[in-house]
Amino acid sequence: MSDRPTRVLVVDDDLATRLLACEALAAEGFEAIEAEDGRDGMEQYQRYSPEAVLLDVNMPHLDGYEVCRRIRKLPGGVATSVMVMTATDDVEAVQLAFAAGATDFLTKPLNLPLLAHRVRYMLRAGATATAAHDAAARLARAQRLARLVHWQVGPDGVFSWTGDPLAVLWPGAPAERGPQTDLLSLVHPNHRERVATAMASGGPHQLDYELLLPDGTVRCVHQDADVELTDRGIVLIGATQDVTEVKRAEQQISQLAFYDDLTGIPNRQFVERYLRAVDPDLAWFALVIDLGISHLERLVPAAHDALIRAATARVIENVRGGDHEIRLDQAPRSPEGFGGPTLVAWLGKDQLAVISAADLNPSPVAVARTVSTAMLQGFRVGGEELALRPRFGVASWPGPADELGRLVELAGTALLEAERTAPRDVVVYSEQVRDLQLQRADLARQFAMTLDIASREPHPELAVEYVPRRDPGTRKLVSLLARPRWWLSAQDPRAFAAILDADPVLRHRLAMWTMREACRDAARWAAEGNPVRVAVQVSAGQVAGPVFVPTLRGVFSDEEMDPSQLEIELVTLPSNDRELDQAAAALGALHADGVHVSLARVDDGCAVRHLRRLPIDTLRVDRSTLDRLGPQFLETIVVIAQALALRIAATDIDSPAALAALDPHVLDDLAGAVMGPPLSASAVLAQFEEPRIVRRVAATNSPPLENTIR
Repeated sequence: MSDRPTRVLVVDDDLATRLLACEALAAEGFEAIEAEDGRDGMEQYQRYSPEAVLLDVNMPHLDGYEVCRRIRKLPGGVATSVMVMTATDDVEAVQLAFAAGATDFLTKPLNLPLLAHRVRYMLRAGATATAAHDAAARLARAQRLARLVHWQVGPDGVFSWTGDPLAVLWPGAPAERGPQTDLLSLVHPNHRERVATAMASGGPHQLDYELLLPDGTVRCVHQDADVELTDRGIVLIGATQDVTEVKRAEQQISQLAFYDDLTGIPNRQFVERYLRAVDPDLAWFALVIDLGISHLERLVPAAHDALIRAATARVIENVRGGDHEIRLDQAPRSPEGFGGPTLVAWLGKDQLAVISAADLNPSPVAVARTVSTAMLQGFRVGGEELALRPRFGVASWPGPADELGRLVELAGTALLEAERTAPRDVVVYSEQVRDLQLQRADLARQFAMTLDIASREPHPELAVEYVPRRDPGTRKLVSLLARPRWWLSAQDPRAFAAILDADPVLRHRLAMWTMREACRDAARWAAEGNPVRVAVQVSAGQVAGPVFVPTLRGVFSDEEMDPSQLEIELVTLPSNDRELDQAAAALGALHADGVHVSLARVDDGCAVRHLRRLPIDTLRVDRSTLDRLGPQFLETIVVIAQALALRIAATDIDSPAALAALDPHVLDDLAGAVMGPPLSASAVLAQFEEPRIVRRVAATNSPPLENTIR
């Protein structure tokens, strides 16, 4: 803030009055500036920008009225305090001065001792008026920004706005828009009766309704009203706010929260809210469908998404009956506002849910059969004809389901027991399935406890066994596949696989435990002079996780292990471009450390783009793939491997006949029953008692491991 004294411009053609006024003001600390007439006054005003002007009305050249009008037109002139000086009985001059914009007036002759006090009072009053004007302007601007307008209904029942409603609610309105109207004349006809009833009650209320503006546009508004007791009686005061954009944002948020981006239909969150809102006195069923699209790994992402949309549309066509509101491009609605007899939702991971009132549709098993037949008709995607073999889980209410809100969850539990071929492709949730679920939940708890203990200290029930991989010609050990073995899993391998499929966190923990145990054993063997590569199987999703690389490097450091002794074997390929990018970055970093990378199973679903993007060293083909695709497939893989300088291996070779069908000269290693049973960590040591050989390693993108075996 400036420390200079307040400037006052004294404009008077009478020299004596001007000098006396300037002396009186200067004596009170003001900076007085003189001007001898109106024209000189304007020049001095623009030169010094005074805070106040003492102005005589009768002057040559420019009179005081014109000076006052011109000051008000200048930038900042509205805030300047202007006091006019008139004769004692000149009432008309005072009126003209105020009309020209004067702030206050003085009568001549001047009362000089009081002059400074009058100026200070005028300045304070002017500052207050300016602040009030600014506050009103800010309030009006805030109301326009908030799209808010106020109104009141007096004791006489007369409605009146406190501002311009159309300026707020219709910002694009033309300047000539006619006189203001009452509230009800703007209310949309569909809502007019409801609003009129609330207004006529004369009491507090809250309403959401629509306005129909003069140009035909519709706006959504929210209205709050309350009563106020005044000296005139009871007044109803209210505020009406345009919430059109808020409603639009709520709809967009609802779409993001409750609808799937790819298919456009409701998602799992929608289903959970929807089931809480349906009538529990009706009979309902839920059908969970696993389309199985993710198993088609050869599809590029665009074709994969197109197939999901096509399959979803076909499911909708076969379950909606006459309800044509169910479609891929349906308008977003809240779960509580969804009123159709059938709901189709996308649960993610290739799964759809169908929820329907049982009396409006055939049995859920019949619906599943209809959908299954439709999926087998095939889809034309990317110039290729594809057929799907879905699986189905069914749950009904009332029935074995203990609560309606868990209907989809229990149908998903039944789905875990389903296969991709009839009649086991449809499984209905029952007491037997429930008991099986409880058994598996108990099995999962037991395994989680075992894994917790084994992560801290050796556990007799959980260990790593090693599947030997040997040279097809010499039968010498080439590498070992680390595989976790839990004694209870041997009793029911399918149940153990199911609990790992159902719990990705548990599956990841097991993979990392296996990784650490295998690295510890490999480091110990190397320290004893027997280096051998160990392979650990992981999924592409695990590799793409943010902690995989730092965790594995921590294991190398803790166990003092050479990274070239580890082989990461991918059991799944990335399912989308983002996961492919993340997996390629993670594997690239580890490959640069010396880690070997292989694919656990190469089949006709393996895209060349994966082989080009991922730092693969070895391609492994299992016997089931060779039996299904024939010897020509292996020949194709050999050509690809040679072109990319990759190793080739065969797995699960469990009979002499299967071994005889292979050309040992094109394979770098073999695994299976014909190569020996799995070995414990201690039994692996016996493999090193053979004569010392040096195993050749084909050219790869990583430093070769001199696999020396004794």
